[in-house]
Parts: sequence; C-alpha cells; structure tokens
Amino acid sequence: MKKIRIATILVIGLIMGFVFTACASKGDYKYDMASPNPNSADGGMAYEYDMEDTKDAVSEEYNNLKNESGLTSTSGITTGYSADLSMDKIITKVNLEVETQEFDELIGIIKDEIVRLGGYDERTEVSGKRYYSRSNSRNGYIVARIPKDRLNDFVEVVKENGNVINESSSSDNVTLQYVDTQSRKKSLEIEQERLWALLEKTEKLEDIVTLESRLSSIRYEIQMYETEIRTIDNKVDYSTVTISVSEVERMTPTEEKETVLTRIKNGFSESIFNITEGLKNFLVWFVVNLPYLIIWAVIITAVVIITRRILRKSKNKNRRFSGAEDRIKETESDK
Repeated sequence: MKKIRIATILVIGLIMGFVFTACASKGDYKYDMASPNPNSADGGMAYEYDMEDTKDAVSEEYNNLKNESGLTSTSGITTGYSADLSMDKIITKVNLEVETQEFDELIGIIKDEIVRLGGYDERTEVSGKRYYSRSNSRNGYIVARIPKDRLNDFVEVVKENGNVINESSSSDNVTLQYVDTQSRKKSLEIEQERLWALLEKTEKLEDIVTLESRLSSIRYEIQMYETEIRTIDNKVDYSTVTISVSEVERMTPTEEKETVLTRIKNGFSESIFNITEGLKNFLVWFVVNLPYLIIWAVIITAVVIITRRILRKSKNKNRRFSGAEDRIKETESDK
C-alpha cells in the first residue's frame, strides 16, 4: 500500500509539474536571435518581449491614433446606418456629361472655378476642330480635384454654365481601411523603437546584422503605409470630378416628361432645323465643288459638240451617197 501511495504521489507531482511548466511557457514570448553556431557558449542571444506589454502599448497607440485623426464615428460601417458621418473617411466621385454652344468659354470658366475653390486640374484633354475636318464640334475631358467642402459649389457652377445631360456620383467609405493602415504603421513604429533599443545594447556582429536587416524591412513597410495613408487623405480631402464637355449646335432638351404640345413643338423645330441644315450643307457642297463642276461641264460640253459634229458629217456623207445612187439610177433608166 505504501508503494502504491508513493507512486500515486509521484504521478500527481509530475502532472502538476507539467501543468505549471506549460503555463509558464505561455506567459512569455521570446524574440530569439540566436547565433547559428550551436556550440557557442551562451547558445545564442535571446531577446524577450513581454506580449502583454506589447498589446497594451499597441492598444494605447491605437486609441491615441483615433483621437488624433478625429475618427470617432465609424458607426456607419460597424453598426449600420449613421446620420453623422462627418468623421468618417469617405471618397467621393462625381461624373458630369455637359453640352455647350460656347466651348472655349465653358472650359475657361471650369478652369477658373477649379483654381478659385482651391482645387487643381489633374487632367485635361481637348479634341476635334481640325482644319480639314468636316465636323467643327469639339470634345473636352477634364478631371478636377475639388476640396470636399466646396464640391457642391463647383457642380452648381458647371450646371449654370452648361447643359448637364448626365450626372452620376459615388461614395466609398474607407474608414476601416484607413484606421487599419495607421494601426499597422504604429505597431511597426513600436517594434522599430524596441529593436533600436536592443541594437544599442548588443555587441555581437551577427545580432547587429540581423537587427539592422529587420529594421530596414520595417522602414520599408512604414514608408509603404505612409504612402497609402497620404493617398487616402488626398482622395478624401479632394473629391474627384470628371467632366465630359461636348460642343453642339443645339442643346438637348432636359424636360423630365414631354407633353403632346411639347412633342409637336420639338418635332416641328427639328424638321425646320433639318431642312435649314440640309440647304446649308447643299450650298456649302455646291460652292466647295464648283471648280470640279466647271471642269466636268467643260468636258461634257466638248464631248457633246464633238459628237454632234461627227453625227452631222456622217449624215452629210449619207445624203451625198444616196444622191449619187439616185442619179445613177436615173441615168440607167434613161438609157
């Protein structure tokens, strides 16, 4: 019985020892940068990180980050619709398709308004109006970046000076992406500071090389996150407005619902316009092609004159030949 009790006590002691060892191994996180040489005296250099301290530091930095950036309202994403999204990071894009009869004037107004509102012209293209082109209409394409708080003012100016026939807008809430990117950046900065502290303490060449390699990777990742953050800030602070401008002779009617009288009026106006344009086009075609018409008229006249002369000569020959035959027949009959 004593042996059984002693064996039982030993088994229980071993089990408790394993449990305590497992708990102790989970409590600490070791960031080992050991020497590749297994025969070294100290078995490599081990740098210990306290995981709980790291989590607390990251959490504190994350809270400070939200307070500094003013991102106190993400309920529109995390908990459903929210009426107050002023603190969220929202990228807004607007597309406008505009007609105008004063192309140069409208382009100038748009560019002046971009500068006046504190924005900038990201891209401008103007096509059409070639010297030998039959079509005089031109097309413009402008990508403007406008401060988000002046976006409505800019759109209203475009509508006042042009005929907007198509308008669309979209919004993309990137708050979670923005906060996540800054959180990752802060975590890397915390790791960078700790590695700098370790680098100041270590004296082994292999550990110095390893630490500097990791610090170089961290710096590269931080720069990538900073670029992403600046890009998001720019897209959020400056809304993107894409404007397609078309030069036309007649504006497209923008009535929401046409009545019978309106349809008759528009149809009659369209017929008169088409007849007028047809006469204009014919007059232009006639004047432009007049030299060719004159040349062809001369050629055709010459051909007609020559043909008539040939026909006259052939008729005269036939008459003389028939007269000679008649005289021969009369002579033979007299004999």
